[in-house]
Amino acid sequence: MRILFVIHQFFPEFHSGTERVALNLARNMQRAGHYVHVLACTVDATKAGAEADDAAASPWLRTVYQGVPVTFLPRAVLPATADFSLDTDELLVRQLMEWLQRGRFDLAHVMHTMRMASAVLAIQRCALPYMISLTDFFLPCAQINLVNLKGRQCAGPDEGKRCAKDCRTAPWTEQAYASRFARASSLLQAAGERVAPSDYVARRYRETFPGMEIRVLPHGIDILALAGAAKPTMEARQTKPLRLVFIGTIIAQKGADVLLKAMARLPTRAVSLKLIGGFHGDPAYHEQVRKLAAADPRVEIAGPIEAADVFAALAEADLLCLPSRVPESFSLVLHEASAAGVPALVSDLGAPAEHVAKSRSGRVVVAGDVAAWAEAITEAVDSPEALQRWKQNLPLPLDVAEEAFFYESLYRRLRKEQPAAA
Repeated sequence: MRILFVIHQFFPEFHSGTERVALNLARNMQRAGHYVHVLACTVDATKAGAEADDAAASPWLRTVYQGVPVTFLPRAVLPATADFSLDTDELLVRQLMEWLQRGRFDLAHVMHTMRMASAVLAIQRCALPYMISLTDFFLPCAQINLVNLKGRQCAGPDEGKRCAKDCRTAPWTEQAYASRFARASSLLQAAGERVAPSDYVARRYRETFPGMEIRVLPHGIDILALAGAAKPTMEARQTKPLRLVFIGTIIAQKGADVLLKAMARLPTRAVSLKLIGGFHGDPAYHEQVRKLAAADPRVEIAGPIEAADVFAALAEADLLCLPSRVPESFSLVLHEASAAGVPALVSDLGAPAEHVAKSRSGRVVVAGDVAAWAEAITEAVDSPEALQRWKQNLPLPLDVAEEAFFYESLYRRLRKEQPAAA
Protein backbone atom coordinates (compact mmCIF):
# COMPACT_ATOMS: atom_id res chain seq x y z
CA MET A 1 0.00 0.00 0.00
CA ARG A 2 0.97 3.63 -0.55
CA ILE A 3 0.08 5.41 2.68
CA LEU A 4 0.03 9.17 3.27
CA PHE A 5 0.35 10.50 6.82
CA VAL A 6 -1.04 14.02 7.30
CA ILE A 7 0.07 15.97 10.36
CA HIS A 8 0.21 19.59 11.49
CA GLN A 9 3.99 19.58 12.12
CA PHE A 10 6.85 17.14 12.06
CA PHE A 11 10.50 16.39 12.72
CA PRO A 12 13.07 17.86 12.86
CA GLU A 13 11.31 21.16 13.58
CA PHE A 14 8.89 19.68 16.13
CA HIS A 15 9.23 16.50 18.17
CA SER A 16 6.40 16.24 20.70
CA GLY A 17 4.09 13.27 21.27
CA THR A 18 1.96 13.34 18.12
CA GLU A 19 5.00 13.68 15.88
CA ARG A 20 6.66 10.75 17.63
CA VAL A 21 3.54 8.60 17.21
CA ALA A 22 3.39 9.45 13.49
CA LEU A 23 7.09 8.68 12.99
CA ASN A 24 6.86 5.36 14.85
CA LEU A 25 3.83 4.32 12.80
CA ALA A 26 5.36 5.39 9.49
CA ARG A 27 8.60 3.50 10.12
CA ASN A 28 6.72 0.37 11.17
CA MET A 29 4.65 0.54 7.99
CA GLN A 30 7.89 0.74 6.02
CA ARG A 31 9.18 -2.36 7.79
CA ALA A 32 5.95 -4.12 6.81
CA GLY A 33 6.74 -3.37 3.15
CA HIS A 34 4.50 -0.36 2.52
CA TYR A 35 5.44 2.96 0.91
CA VAL A 36 4.84 5.88 3.25
CA HIS A 37 4.98 9.65 2.87
CA VAL A 38 4.38 12.42 5.41
CA LEU A 39 2.62 15.68 4.52
CA ALA A 40 3.10 18.36 7.19
CA CYS A 41 3.36 22.10 7.75
CA THR A 42 6.58 23.91 8.61
CA VAL A 43 6.29 27.05 10.71
CA ASP A 44 9.98 27.96 10.39
CA ALA A 45 11.40 26.48 7.20
CA THR A 46 14.97 27.07 8.39
CA LYS A 47 14.38 24.41 11.07
CA ALA A 48 12.76 21.84 8.76
CA GLY A 49 16.02 20.67 7.20
CA ALA A 50 14.29 20.56 3.80
CA GLU A 51 14.94 21.66 0.24
CA ALA A 52 12.64 22.94 -2.50
CA ASP A 53 10.37 20.25 -3.93
CA ASP A 54 10.66 20.72 -7.69
CA ALA A 55 7.83 18.24 -8.31
CA ALA A 56 5.35 20.19 -6.20
CA ALA A 57 3.90 23.66 -6.10
CA SER A 58 6.44 26.31 -5.16
CA PRO A 59 7.47 27.00 -2.37
CA TRP A 60 6.80 23.50 -0.98
CA LEU A 61 9.73 21.71 0.60
CA ARG A 62 10.83 18.09 0.73
CA THR A 63 13.21 16.05 2.87
CA VAL A 64 13.76 12.55 4.25
CA TYR A 65 13.74 12.12 8.02
CA GLN A 66 15.04 8.82 9.41
CA GLY A 67 14.21 7.17 6.11
CA VAL A 68 10.70 8.65 5.89
CA PRO A 69 9.96 11.00 2.93
CA VAL A 70 8.38 14.27 4.04
CA THR A 71 6.74 17.10 2.11
CA PHE A 72 6.33 20.40 3.97
CA LEU A 73 3.78 23.11 3.26
CA PRO A 74 5.21 26.48 4.42
CA ARG A 75 2.91 28.16 6.92
CA ALA A 76 2.66 31.19 4.63
CA VAL A 77 0.68 29.25 1.98
CA LEU A 78 -2.06 28.31 4.48
CA PRO A 79 -4.99 30.48 5.56
CA ALA A 80 -4.03 33.02 8.24
CA THR A 81 -6.51 31.38 10.63
CA ALA A 82 -5.30 27.80 10.09
CA ASP A 83 -3.86 27.43 13.61
CA PHE A 84 -7.31 27.58 15.18
CA SER A 85 -9.90 27.28 12.40
CA LEU A 86 -10.77 24.72 9.73
CA ASP A 87 -10.62 27.31 6.95
CA THR A 88 -9.29 26.20 3.57
CA ASP A 89 -7.55 27.85 0.62
CA GLU A 90 -9.01 26.92 -2.78
CA LEU A 91 -5.78 27.35 -4.75
CA LEU A 92 -3.89 25.19 -2.26
CA VAL A 93 -6.64 22.57 -2.37
CA ARG A 94 -6.30 22.29 -6.15
CA GLN A 95 -2.51 22.07 -5.91
CA LEU A 96 -2.80 19.37 -3.28
CA MET A 97 -5.25 17.41 -5.42
CA GLU A 98 -2.74 17.34 -8.27
CA TRP A 99 0.03 16.32 -5.88
CA LEU A 100 -2.10 13.52 -4.39
CA GLN A 101 -2.92 12.17 -7.84
CA ARG A 102 0.76 12.08 -8.78
CA GLY A 103 1.50 10.27 -5.52
CA ARG A 104 -0.99 7.48 -6.32
CA PHE A 105 -1.76 7.00 -2.64
CA ASP A 106 -4.11 4.22 -1.59
CA LEU A 107 -5.24 5.94 1.60
CA ALA A 108 -4.45 8.73 4.03
CA HIS A 109 -4.06 8.67 7.79
CA VAL A 110 -4.77 12.12 9.23
CA MET A 111 -2.80 12.38 12.47
CA HIS A 112 -3.77 16.00 13.19
CA THR A 113 -6.04 18.50 11.42
CA MET A 114 -4.52 21.77 12.68
CA ARG A 115 -3.22 23.72 9.64
CA MET A 116 -4.17 20.77 7.41
CA ALA A 117 -7.86 21.40 6.60
CA SER A 118 -6.98 22.19 2.97
CA ALA A 119 -5.17 18.85 2.73
CA VAL A 120 -8.16 16.97 4.13
CA LEU A 121 -10.50 18.72 1.69
CA ALA A 122 -8.19 17.76 -1.19
CA ILE A 123 -8.20 14.16 0.05
CA GLN A 124 -12.00 14.18 0.09
CA ARG A 125 -12.28 15.64 -3.42
CA CYS A 126 -9.87 13.00 -4.72
CA ALA A 127 -12.13 10.33 -3.16
CA LEU A 128 -9.10 9.03 -1.31
CA PRO A 129 -10.18 6.95 1.71
CA TYR A 130 -8.90 8.35 4.97
CA MET A 131 -8.95 7.71 8.68
CA ILE A 132 -8.29 10.15 11.48
CA SER A 133 -6.51 9.87 14.82
CA LEU A 134 -8.02 12.03 17.55
CA THR A 135 -4.74 12.94 19.22
CA ASP A 136 -6.21 15.98 20.99
CA PHE A 137 -9.33 18.16 21.02
CA PHE A 138 -8.57 20.53 18.14
CA LEU A 139 -11.64 19.47 16.15
CA PRO A 140 -14.26 20.28 18.82
CA CYS A 141 -12.28 23.13 20.41
CA ALA A 142 -10.62 26.17 18.83
CA GLN A 143 -8.64 26.47 22.10
CA ILE A 144 -7.49 22.88 21.45
CA ASN A 145 -7.66 21.64 25.05
CA LEU A 146 -11.31 22.03 26.13
CA VAL A 147 -10.38 24.75 28.61
CA ASN A 148 -12.18 28.07 28.15
CA LEU A 149 -10.71 31.57 28.29
CA LYS A 150 -11.43 31.74 32.02
CA GLY A 151 -9.21 28.72 32.60
CA ARG A 152 -12.11 26.40 33.38
CA GLN A 153 -12.75 22.99 31.88
CA CYS A 154 -15.35 23.05 29.15
CA ALA A 155 -18.21 20.55 28.96
CA GLY A 156 -18.05 20.69 25.15
CA PRO A 157 -18.81 23.14 22.34
CA ASP A 158 -22.58 22.49 22.21
CA GLU A 159 -22.43 22.87 18.41
CA GLY A 160 -20.51 26.13 18.85
CA LYS A 161 -23.00 27.79 21.21
CA ARG A 162 -20.83 27.35 24.31
CA CYS A 163 -17.76 28.53 22.39
CA ALA A 164 -19.54 31.78 21.52
CA LYS A 165 -20.59 32.20 25.15
CA ASP A 166 -17.33 31.38 26.94
CA CYS A 167 -14.54 31.96 24.40
CA ARG A 168 -15.66 34.64 21.97
CA THR A 169 -12.80 36.83 20.85
CA ALA A 170 -12.14 38.57 17.54
CA PRO A 171 -12.53 37.47 14.78
CA TRP A 172 -14.95 34.84 16.07
CA THR A 173 -18.71 35.30 15.93
CA GLU A 174 -21.52 32.98 16.97
CA GLN A 175 -22.01 31.98 13.33
CA ALA A 176 -18.27 31.39 12.87
CA TYR A 177 -18.20 28.98 15.81
CA ALA A 178 -21.27 27.17 14.50
CA SER A 179 -19.64 26.89 11.08
CA ARG A 180 -16.42 25.54 12.58
CA PHE A 181 -18.35 22.88 14.49
CA ALA A 182 -20.26 21.86 11.35
CA ARG A 183 -16.99 21.50 9.40
CA ALA A 184 -15.47 19.40 12.18
CA SER A 185 -18.50 17.16 12.28
CA SER A 186 -18.46 16.72 8.49
CA LEU A 187 -14.75 15.95 8.45
CA LEU A 188 -15.17 13.30 11.13
CA GLN A 189 -18.27 11.77 9.56
CA ALA A 190 -16.53 11.36 6.20
CA ALA A 191 -13.60 9.47 7.71
CA GLY A 192 -13.57 5.70 7.28
CA GLU A 193 -12.29 5.28 10.84
CA ARG A 194 -12.01 7.56 13.86
CA VAL A 195 -9.45 6.36 16.39
CA ALA A 196 -8.86 7.73 19.90
CA PRO A 197 -5.79 6.89 21.99
CA SER A 198 -7.74 6.61 25.26
CA ASP A 199 -11.19 6.00 26.67
CA TYR A 200 -11.15 9.57 27.96
CA VAL A 201 -10.79 11.03 24.47
CA ALA A 202 -13.36 8.66 22.97
CA ARG A 203 -15.86 9.58 25.68
CA ARG A 204 -15.42 13.33 25.14
CA TYR A 205 -15.81 13.00 21.35
CA ARG A 206 -18.91 10.81 21.69
CA GLU A 207 -20.45 13.40 24.02
CA THR A 208 -19.66 16.18 21.56
CA PHE A 209 -20.63 14.34 18.37
CA PRO A 210 -23.50 12.01 19.37
CA GLY A 211 -23.78 8.84 17.33
CA MET A 212 -20.21 9.05 16.07
CA GLU A 213 -18.39 5.70 16.21
CA ILE A 214 -14.99 6.05 17.88
CA ARG A 215 -12.48 3.22 18.11
CA VAL A 216 -9.97 3.19 21.01
CA LEU A 217 -6.38 2.18 20.24
CA PRO A 218 -3.63 3.32 22.63
CA HIS A 219 -0.38 4.65 21.23
CA GLY A 220 2.43 2.11 21.39
CA ILE A 221 5.96 2.60 22.68
CA ASP A 222 9.24 1.22 21.38
CA ILE A 223 9.97 -1.44 23.97
CA LEU A 224 13.06 -2.58 22.04
CA ALA A 225 14.54 0.88 22.52
CA LEU A 226 13.90 0.51 26.24
CA ALA A 227 15.87 -2.72 26.28
CA GLY A 228 18.87 -0.85 24.85
CA ALA A 229 18.71 2.06 27.29
CA ALA A 230 21.30 2.24 30.03
CA LYS A 231 19.87 1.23 33.40
CA PRO A 232 21.36 2.19 36.78
CA THR A 233 21.86 -0.51 39.37
CA MET A 234 19.25 -0.97 42.09
CA GLU A 235 21.74 0.36 44.58
CA ALA A 236 22.02 3.59 42.59
CA ARG A 237 18.23 3.87 42.41
CA GLN A 238 17.94 3.62 46.18
CA THR A 239 20.36 6.43 46.90
CA LYS A 240 19.14 9.90 47.75
CA PRO A 241 18.05 12.41 46.61
CA LEU A 242 14.81 11.28 45.05
CA ARG A 243 15.16 12.05 41.35
CA LEU A 244 12.16 13.72 39.73
CA VAL A 245 11.95 14.25 35.97
CA PHE A 246 9.66 16.39 33.83
CA ILE A 247 9.61 15.53 30.12
CA GLY A 248 7.52 17.76 27.90
CA THR A 249 7.31 21.10 26.18
CA ILE A 250 8.05 24.09 28.41
CA ILE A 251 4.76 25.93 27.99
CA ALA A 252 2.29 27.14 30.60
CA GLN A 253 -0.20 24.39 29.81
CA LYS A 254 2.29 21.68 30.79
CA GLY A 255 2.82 23.24 34.23
CA ALA A 256 6.58 23.04 34.78
CA ASP A 257 6.33 26.16 36.95
CA VAL A 258 4.00 24.32 39.33
CA LEU A 259 6.72 21.74 39.97
CA LEU A 260 9.35 24.41 40.48
CA LYS A 261 7.17 26.30 42.98
CA ALA A 262 6.43 23.04 44.81
CA MET A 263 10.18 22.36 45.02
CA ALA A 264 10.70 25.86 46.46
CA ARG A 265 8.36 24.94 49.32
CA LEU A 266 10.61 21.97 50.18
CA PRO A 267 14.05 23.62 50.48
CA THR A 268 15.48 21.02 52.87
CA ARG A 269 14.12 17.88 51.21
CA ALA A 270 16.49 15.45 49.51
CA VAL A 271 15.00 15.72 46.06
CA SER A 272 16.24 16.82 42.64
CA LEU A 273 14.38 17.78 39.48
CA LYS A 274 15.44 17.60 35.85
CA LEU A 275 13.37 19.53 33.31
CA ILE A 276 13.63 17.99 29.84
CA GLY A 277 12.01 19.70 26.88
CA GLY A 278 12.17 22.64 24.51
CA PHE A 279 10.91 26.16 25.22
CA HIS A 280 8.04 27.23 22.94
CA GLY A 281 5.52 30.04 22.95
CA ASP A 282 5.39 32.78 25.59
CA PRO A 283 8.85 34.31 26.35
CA ALA A 284 7.54 35.73 29.65
CA TYR A 285 6.66 32.22 30.82
CA HIS A 286 10.07 30.95 29.76
CA GLU A 287 11.74 33.66 31.82
CA GLN A 288 9.62 32.73 34.85
CA VAL A 289 10.66 29.07 34.56
CA ARG A 290 14.33 29.95 34.14
CA LYS A 291 14.29 32.23 37.21
CA LEU A 292 12.59 29.61 39.36
CA ALA A 293 15.06 26.96 38.23
CA ALA A 294 18.09 29.22 38.76
CA ALA A 295 16.97 29.89 42.35
CA ASP A 296 17.14 26.17 43.26
CA PRO A 297 20.47 24.31 42.91
CA ARG A 298 18.59 20.99 42.93
CA VAL A 299 16.96 21.83 39.57
CA GLU A 300 18.53 21.23 36.17
CA ILE A 301 17.17 22.48 32.85
CA ALA A 302 18.39 19.87 30.39
CA GLY A 303 16.71 21.17 27.23
CA PRO A 304 15.13 19.01 24.52
CA ILE A 305 16.32 15.49 23.76
CA GLU A 306 15.85 13.10 20.87
CA ALA A 307 13.01 10.58 21.10
CA ALA A 308 15.58 7.77 21.17
CA ASP A 309 17.07 9.22 24.37
CA VAL A 310 13.84 9.36 26.39
CA PHE A 311 14.27 5.88 27.86
CA ALA A 312 17.81 6.67 29.01
CA ALA A 313 16.52 9.80 30.73
CA LEU A 314 13.77 7.81 32.43
CA ALA A 315 16.27 5.16 33.53
CA GLU A 316 18.02 7.82 35.59
CA ALA A 317 14.81 8.93 37.34
CA ASP A 318 12.76 7.67 40.27
CA LEU A 319 9.51 9.51 39.55
CA LEU A 320 7.99 11.16 36.48
CA CYS A 321 6.02 14.37 37.06
CA LEU A 322 3.28 15.54 34.66
CA PRO A 323 1.68 18.66 36.19
CA SER A 324 -0.42 19.62 33.15
CA ARG A 325 -3.00 22.37 33.57
CA VAL A 326 -5.12 21.03 30.70
CA PRO A 327 -6.70 17.60 30.11
CA GLU A 328 -4.24 15.49 28.14
CA SER A 329 -5.60 13.04 25.58
CA PHE A 330 -2.74 10.61 26.19
CA SER A 331 0.83 10.76 27.42
CA LEU A 332 3.44 8.85 25.47
CA VAL A 333 6.11 9.55 28.08
CA LEU A 334 3.83 8.26 30.86
CA HIS A 335 3.56 4.90 29.10
CA GLU A 336 7.29 4.90 28.35
CA ALA A 337 7.92 5.52 32.04
CA SER A 338 5.65 2.61 32.89
CA ALA A 339 7.71 0.29 30.70
CA ALA A 340 10.90 1.68 32.25
CA GLY A 341 9.66 0.92 35.78
CA VAL A 342 9.14 4.57 36.75
CA PRO A 343 5.86 5.58 38.47
CA ALA A 344 4.36 9.04 38.09
CA LEU A 345 2.69 11.99 39.71
CA VAL A 346 0.08 13.41 37.30
CA SER A 347 -2.47 16.20 37.46
CA ASP A 348 -6.11 15.26 37.89
CA LEU A 349 -7.07 16.04 34.29
CA GLY A 350 -7.60 13.85 31.27
CA ALA A 351 -6.33 10.43 30.24
CA PRO A 352 -3.14 10.30 32.39
CA ALA A 353 -5.18 10.82 35.55
CA GLU A 354 -7.56 8.01 34.62
CA HIS A 355 -4.64 5.72 33.71
CA VAL A 356 -2.73 6.28 36.96
CA ALA A 357 -5.85 6.03 39.13
CA LYS A 358 -6.93 2.78 37.48
CA SER A 359 -3.50 1.11 37.66
CA ARG A 360 -2.59 2.65 41.06
CA SER A 361 0.87 3.25 39.64
CA GLY A 362 1.40 6.69 41.10
CA ARG A 363 -0.57 9.56 42.51
CA VAL A 364 -3.12 11.94 41.01
CA VAL A 365 -2.59 15.55 42.16
CA VAL A 366 -4.82 18.60 41.83
CA ALA A 367 -3.82 20.51 38.70
CA GLY A 368 -2.13 23.85 39.37
CA ASP A 369 -2.21 23.41 43.17
CA VAL A 370 1.36 24.09 44.32
CA ALA A 371 0.66 22.99 47.91
CA ALA A 372 -0.82 19.69 46.72
CA TRP A 373 2.20 19.02 44.51
CA ALA A 374 4.57 19.82 47.38
CA GLU A 375 2.67 17.39 49.60
CA ALA A 376 2.78 14.65 46.93
CA ILE A 377 6.53 15.07 46.48
CA THR A 378 6.97 14.95 50.26
CA GLU A 379 5.09 11.64 50.39
CA ALA A 380 7.35 10.18 47.71
CA VAL A 381 10.47 11.33 49.59
CA ASP A 382 9.32 10.17 53.04
CA SER A 383 7.52 6.97 52.04
CA PRO A 384 9.75 4.71 49.93
CA GLU A 385 7.23 1.92 50.49
CA ALA A 386 4.62 3.97 48.57
CA LEU A 387 7.07 4.42 45.71
CA GLN A 388 7.77 0.70 45.67
CA ARG A 389 4.05 -0.11 45.70
CA TRP A 390 3.49 2.17 42.72
CA LYS A 391 6.32 0.46 40.84
CA GLN A 392 4.81 -2.98 41.44
CA ASN A 393 1.51 -1.80 39.94
CA LEU A 394 2.99 -0.43 36.70
CA PRO A 395 1.21 -1.99 33.68
CA LEU A 396 3.08 -2.98 30.51
CA PRO A 397 1.98 -0.71 27.66
CA LEU A 398 1.29 -1.58 24.04
CA ASP A 399 4.38 -1.95 21.84
CA VAL A 400 4.71 0.12 18.64
CA ALA A 401 4.80 -3.07 16.56
CA GLU A 402 1.48 -4.16 18.07
CA GLU A 403 -0.03 -0.74 17.42
CA ALA A 404 1.20 -0.87 13.81
CA PHE A 405 -0.31 -4.34 13.35
CA PHE A 406 -3.73 -3.07 14.40
CA TYR A 407 -3.46 -0.01 12.17
CA GLU A 408 -2.34 -2.07 9.20
CA SER A 409 -5.49 -4.18 9.51
CA LEU A 410 -7.58 -0.99 9.59
CA TYR A 411 -5.77 0.31 6.50
CA ARG A 412 -6.45 -2.89 4.59
CA ARG A 413 -10.11 -2.81 5.51
CA LEU A 414 -10.40 0.86 4.63
CA ARG A 415 -8.84 0.26 1.22
CA LYS A 416 -11.01 -2.80 0.58
CA GLU A 417 -14.19 -0.88 1.41
CA GLN A 418 -13.36 1.93 -1.04
CA PRO A 419 -15.85 1.80 -3.97
CA ALA A 420 -14.30 0.86 -7.30
CA ALA A 421 -13.83 3.66 -9.81
CA ALA A 422 -16.53 3.92 -12.44
